[in-house]
Amino acid sequence: MITAEEKLKERIKELTCLYEVTSIIVNCDYDQVEDALKGILHCLQKAWLFSDAAQVKLISDQYTIVTPDFPYDPVSLESNVMVFNKKVGEIHVAYPRPKYSEDDFLKEEEKLLSNVCLEVGNLLERKQIKDNEIIIKRKMERADRLGILGEITAGIAHELNTPLANILGFAELLKTRITQDTQASKDVDKIINSAIFSREVVKKLMFFACEMPQQMSLVNIGPIIANAVNLMEPSFKKKKIVHKLNLSAEPILLRVDTIQLTQVIFNLVLNAIYFSR
Repeated sequence: MITAEEKLKERIKELTCLYEVTSIIVNCDYDQVEDALKGILHCLQKAWLFSDAAQVKLISDQYTIVTPDFPYDPVSLESNVMVFNKKVGEIHVAYPRPKYSEDDFLKEEEKLLSNVCLEVGNLLERKQIKDNEIIIKRKMERADRLGILGEITAGIAHELNTPLANILGFAELLKTRITQDTQASKDVDKIINSAIFSREVVKKLMFFACEMPQQMSLVNIGPIIANAVNLMEPSFKKKKIVHKLNLSAEPILLRVDTIQLTQVIFNLVLNAIYFSR
């Protein structure tokens, strides 16, 4: 049984604890939450009737913080930490057995612990909101960068189309004027093949830049897959990878945008090439 004077001292300790906890949370930066939680546990230790013996433990889905002398077999008071109405952890205030028992905890201490857990939950809620804002901001920045990259890629593709068409056209015209199978004819063939290859590279750039509007139609996807894999032939050769494409003899009909399907095949093949040894 404690005296009226001792009760008053305990109320002062509890109010001081709540004030200190609130101050810690108000001045907490979101990258220093763990330090703030350690400070809150220290405040709780000082607020208990037998503060010299009290030990505190916080266990949550993100943090585990325990004061150094937390007893192995404690008698404890505990309360849940809630974030968005979901339990994410709990705080325990404990005394060592057998010197102390449940009777050594005060009713007011139980209420104090509930209030502190409420404040801790509010802190973790705000941190989670802040973390989500940062993630969303990074995703938006990445989307902006990808959008700019797409515009640049589309611009490059458009700029290359005209000169490539001229090279290919004049090379084919020159080919018709060379009647004999000479070295010049072979050199023109090399120019034509290189121009065709470059045109396919530009086509890939257009695919990745999503320059062409979506056009959904029912198509046989076999030839589309074969064509996409054929376009990746230089990448296979560069990595010295042998590949084999097995497709059903029967048509495989699917309602798709052929360009976007080609993008998907490109991505799958590029990933396979990247992770091949």
